[in-house]
Amino acid sequence: MKYTILQTDISPERIVMQNILDNEGNIINHEPTDEYEVDITLGIKYENDFIPPFSKTITVRSNNSQTGFEVDIQRQSAIETFLNQ
Repeated sequence: MKYTILQTDISPERIVMQNILDNEGNIINHEPTDEYEVDITLGIKYENDFIPPFSKTITVRSNNSQTGFEVDIQRQSAIETFLNQ
């Protein structure tokens, strides 16, 4: 199917937190990890008129050790993987 990406929005970066548990397994605190994530929302329109335009949000998690170029490639790859499925 042919489609057009109408819009691509990227949310602000969010730090990924991990839970700190006590001996009974209860969450007592949270601490940041070396990872962060963004939501990428794609506005998509198929060329036929049978399917109305819609949006899809994918979450991409990155590591602080990655360069900006690596993060850009990772995000673009996530978009392409979604579109190819």
